[in-house]
Amino acid sequence: MKSFNVYCDSGWTVIQRRQDGSVSFDRAWDEYREGFGNLRGEFFIGLDKLHKMTNSQPYELFIVLKDFLNETRYASYSNFVIGSETESFILKSLGTFNGNVTNSFDVAVNEKFSTPDRDNDSSRQRHCAQEFHSGWWFHDCYICNLNGRYTHENVEFAGIEWREWHFYPLKFVQMMIRPASLSNSIV
Repeated sequence: MKSFNVYCDSGWTVIQRRQDGSVSFDRAWDEYREGFGNLRGEFFIGLDKLHKMTNSQPYELFIVLKDFLNETRYASYSNFVIGSETESFILKSLGTFNGNVTNSFDVAVNEKFSTPDRDNDSSRQRHCAQEFHSGWWFHDCYICNLNGRYTHENVEFAGIEWREWHFYPLKFVQMMIRPASLSNSIV
């Protein structure tokens, strides 16, 4: 794999960050494949990189969620695996869940990644990525969408959401991975 720059946080590699709405996540397939944004601000590392990393050895996923009242929650998964582009970057595995929030992401396992220009979601009647202005592993459009529009509006289904915690948009999200062999390290 060709080398690339990453942002690290306490031994984790940050793969996605949302914090202020400075970067639109309403992007095409090619942009999600390659990655976009600024490592010091909002960004998505890229599906191709995620596939190569998560298929080289077992990886854990750690997600930090913060609402506009500054309440923070987390979700962690023991075995995060993304398929290849020929498999539409399917979310192959999350592994075991742990966290102080209800698990909203597990329904996305076995879902292909969808973008506004590539409808791979499991919904027959809707094009979830177009409807929610983002790329994501949509399961019948909603439960969890951490790449949704950044908004301060207190409106259901309007932005970055983790439905099992809040029915309104989140202020901050950070997704991070690390090799599972480091799981005894301090988070």
